[in-house]
Amino acid sequence: MCVPWAYFVSDDIIGKTTQEPTEAAVLAAYAAIAARRAQWDSLVWQVSTLALTAQAFLFTIALPQGNDAWARMISSVLSLNITVISILLMARQRQAEIHDANWLERVERDVLNLGSLSAHGLLFRASRDQQRLNAGVIGDMIPLMHMFSVWVVGFSLFGIGDIIVIIRTLATL
Repeated sequence: MCVPWAYFVSDDIIGKTTQEPTEAAVLAAYAAIAARRAQWDSLVWQVSTLALTAQAFLFTIALPQGNDAWARMISSVLSLNITVISILLMARQRQAEIHDANWLERVERDVLNLGSLSAHGLLFRASRDQQRLNAGVIGDMIPLMHMFSVWVVGFSLFGIGDIIVIIRTLATL
């Protein structure tokens, strides 16, 4: 099996390596990267779910007018912080997931010779995006959007809400 070196080692090591990896090594690396890619994907959605839960809790403190102004300010600042940190963390995790998916796609195409049967990367994404929901009229009405972007917009709306609460609370002090 002829394996392109760039898939397994960094640029500074390429010139020092003298033998090609075995088929077992290629398959072991593939399995490890596939597992890591799945973990990155899970983390993206775990972060968003936990962050949304935290923001909902903080908004129960920030929104009622009867709460102390400082409690409202602190909970809004914390919620705004969660918004920014969550977007940044989700973006970094998504970047890692995409990197691993592209690596897997190259190995599937160039090493495993799977061609259009690739289970990762752009070929898989294009195939998946053409798949209908097969849920009748209801399925046809549901837009299939790239959800990472939707979540970032949703978190941004929470951030805007936090800023509004902070401004309104400052105006009452």
